[in-house]
Amino acid sequence: TFHDRGDAEVALCLSYTADTEEWVVSNPPEPQSIRWADLKADPNASRAEEAFGYALVAGLYLAYFPIVIGLARFATQVNMGPLQVFWMSFAPTIGLQLMMNFLPTFLILIFRKCFCLKSDAWAQQWLQINYFWFMLVFVVLTTAVGQSFVEFVKTLVSQPLSVFSLFGKTMPSTTHFYMNYLVLQWVSHSMNMMRYVNMFKYLTFRKLFDEETARSMSEPEDQDFYGIGSRSTRWTTNLVIGIVFSSISPLISVLAFLNFFICRGLYGYLIPFAETRKADLGGAFWVQKLKHIFVGLAVYSILMTGVLLGRASSPAPGFVAAGTLPYVLWSLKRFETEFLWEKLPFTEFRKTYGLPSTKAALQYVQPELHDPDTDADQ
Repeated sequence: TFHDRGDAEVALCLSYTADTEEWVVSNPPEPQSIRWADLKADPNASRAEEAFGYALVAGLYLAYFPIVIGLARFATQVNMGPLQVFWMSFAPTIGLQLMMNFLPTFLILIFRKCFCLKSDAWAQQWLQINYFWFMLVFVVLTTAVGQSFVEFVKTLVSQPLSVFSLFGKTMPSTTHFYMNYLVLQWVSHSMNMMRYVNMFKYLTFRKLFDEETARSMSEPEDQDFYGIGSRSTRWTTNLVIGIVFSSISPLISVLAFLNFFICRGLYGYLIPFAETRKADLGGAFWVQKLKHIFVGLAVYSILMTGVLLGRASSPAPGFVAAGTLPYVLWSLKRFETEFLWEKLPFTEFRKTYGLPSTKAALQYVQPELHDPDTDADQ
């Protein structure tokens, strides 16, 4: 363990042997999140398990939408009597909500069993990355994907430019669905504030153990759904929905703002004061959320290009909107390459630790630039 960050930064950048694979150095996660069994695993033996894990994730993509459709059809056929009007306003999204709630558990089980992650915090980041793409495809782009994810991929591969017209024709008519979806999120946030699962666990364990033991056994909350990776994905998805449909239905921006206003109040108390402290990665989740927002901006550019090309009196507005897509992609590339955050840049390192600035005795000067008279005097 390094007591000085300067020593740690130097050690992180050194090459210890000529074999680059003999020593692999990286910033460590917090000690309480280490998965010691993964540290003892043979990397070569785990490759087959990783391939099997990727196959399971691909299977989830194929089975996700049929399950959502089946649950939605079942929910719409349920008769709630006097509450039927209220029920039918939310029943179409019930299947999506249930599958979305169980999906993090499926993914985290696959990652922990099939991948050598070495840390629960890294498992949460893997969950954040993969869960977001599920949410993007099956929540934000659900009408564009249709009932078959395979057919959607075939269309994009065979006719890439059709993505503009596909988004422009299928997505604008679903704004009311996403309004209901965002409002339903308020109920989910309020239920999280109650921490009812932890309360039931505490009341159960209190009958068998003393209060302090019961309290410790009731913590933490389920990290599959309530962990930092899963929460980050759901919050980013809500923001992406507000961005993507903001021009088509401006009211959805108000609902998205209210959603995050509620989140600020509820989670501003819940995370620092009610829940136990969790291991973090020093900003990795925040940076990943920003990258996902860039993806949402790209979807917005494609959608508005398709809408304007299909509905405007001339193609000029569509071409103007299409010009924003290369800029978004360039901005994402710039964000990834020009903002170093995982390591301390040398200029900052020198400022912080006071390394001297020395001037070399010899200078690199082209022969043509030498002054003959000055050289003769020397």
